[in-house]
Amino acid sequence: MLVKKYYDEGLDITRLHSGDPSIYGAINDEIQFFNSNGMEYEIIPGISSVFAAAASMGMELTSPGTTQSVILTRVPRRTEHFENEELDILASHKTALAIFLSASNARAVTEKLIKGGYKGDDRAVIAYRVSWPDQKIIETTINGLEHSLFENRINRQALIMVGGNISYNSDKKSYLYNPDFTHLFRKSSKKS
Repeated sequence: MLVKKYYDEGLDITRLHSGDPSIYGAINDEIQFFNSNGMEYEIIPGISSVFAAAASMGMELTSPGTTQSVILTRVPRRTEHFENEELDILASHKTALAIFLSASNARAVTEKLIKGGYKGDDRAVIAYRVSWPDQKIIETTINGLEHSLFENRINRQALIMVGGNISYNSDKKSYLYNPDFTHLFRKSSKKS
């Protein structure tokens, strides 16, 4: 393998991955290869498309009044999956969901989200090639996912996001800036 050959020659080798290599990055295979060949390596974290999409949309994924949790998942195709990780089961928690590697399977995504308790007219976002110059953020509904993906000719490099602030906007503010809330750097202005 060329990686081993060049490593043995003392060259630096980079395996550049889009997003963060620890999320659907197949780095376990690479780690096992490096370890079995006595090769030193370093994993440098990246920025996942889920966080780049939130930044691009100017939104917080976890906020008071909507959700305090984000689930990162995908719908199964060829990769092994577990029954307790079925999208309808995860959707039933009504947290923010970031659905990776599933743009080509939008019908299954829609069916599973609705089976999990979402309504067809709940807001959904398709984040295509996030943080690239040709990035697209497409607002649609859960029922509109398949059409929106088809209409925009998107079948890969897209993240589907629903739930939390994505589907249900909240005006509720964090306690962080509330003068009646005490934290490490400020005492409450509220009189006891």
